[in-house]
Amino acid sequence: MEFSITKNDWGFLRDSQVQSTNSASQQQVLQSEIEKCKAKYNSILKDKDDLVKAKLEVGKVTAEYNAKIQMYQQNLWNDIMESSMQDIKYQEKLKDIDKEIEIAIKDQDTIKENLANIDERKAKMEWQLKISSCMPEKRWVFTGQEIKDNEQEVKFDVKPKIQYPIKGGCALITFDDVKVAGKILEMENHKIEIGECSINIKARPMQLPTVEEIEIQTQVSKHCVLISEIPKFLPTMQLLDKLELHFSKPRNNGGEVDKIEMLEDSGNVVITFVEEGISEKLTNKGFHQVSFRGIDKTATLKVSPFINGEIERIKVGEIISKKSVLLTGIPDILDEENFKDYLQIHFQKASNGGGEVDAIIYIPEGKSAITCFEEDNEEISEDP
Repeated sequence: MEFSITKNDWGFLRDSQVQSTNSASQQQVLQSEIEKCKAKYNSILKDKDDLVKAKLEVGKVTAEYNAKIQMYQQNLWNDIMESSMQDIKYQEKLKDIDKEIEIAIKDQDTIKENLANIDERKAKMEWQLKISSCMPEKRWVFTGQEIKDNEQEVKFDVKPKIQYPIKGGCALITFDDVKVAGKILEMENHKIEIGECSINIKARPMQLPTVEEIEIQTQVSKHCVLISEIPKFLPTMQLLDKLELHFSKPRNNGGEVDKIEMLEDSGNVVITFVEEGISEKLTNKGFHQVSFRGIDKTATLKVSPFINGEIERIKVGEIISKKSVLLTGIPDILDEENFKDYLQIHFQKASNGGGEVDAIIYIPEGKSAITCFEEDNEEISEDP
């Protein structure tokens, strides 16, 4: 087969070649652009990967920092809580310390008060010692009595006379023997023969009130003095007049006398002054020379503080007379003397459980009597 190219065909061919050349150039340009785009794309992918890695790294670092932040926040919260707890503890300790300080202040005040009381007691004891040194002299002697360790100390050893009221229709009888009184009380009911008739009476124990303990608060009188060691060469009234005259004069350290009286049991004299301070001046001197004009005699008298006493506490107990028996339920059928005789005769007979009668008293109905009990020297009991 043969081809033939004409002039026109050549032109077309030449144009095609030109176009083909242009297309190849464009294709190369496009390929170059494509390669550039691929390079940019690859670069972008790489940048993306780098960004992802960076993001992951940042996320990891962020997580670590968040964990650290949470840990720091937790530690900070723990520190705050611990600090708050410490503050609470310190506040409680401060409160405890304040309480201790308050208690210490109270204790200090109590100690000061106790010291003041001790000083006051010391002053009173010193004053009491001073008073004791100028009190009227008494003779004391040891009688051989000793209180053992297991024995109770006697707190109140006064032995007064006990006065006890007996109502009417009763009799009080004291036997010489304790056993007889006990037997009469044990029998209780007694039949007394009076002529052709008889009466029934009852025997009861005598229960007597007595002082067991007594607490007396004493203080030195600011107005009174006690005058002792007074010689007995003047009648009482004349002596009191002389003493009042002497101690009323200022030159004798005296003053206006309110009253003066003699204590009958001791023979001492108590002078009461109107003003305070006079008694202290007189007792500080102690002994005073007193001239009794008219009889030309001088005596040295002792002037002591006068002690006032006030009972603050008293404990009353009860004792039973071991020899005395109270007879009750007695009708008024005979006169006092005759009925006493019948009672004495009845209770002296051993057949009636009686014995030797030491004392007897009968109080008829409608009357009453005050009986006086004293200490029995033979044994510890009280008898009428």
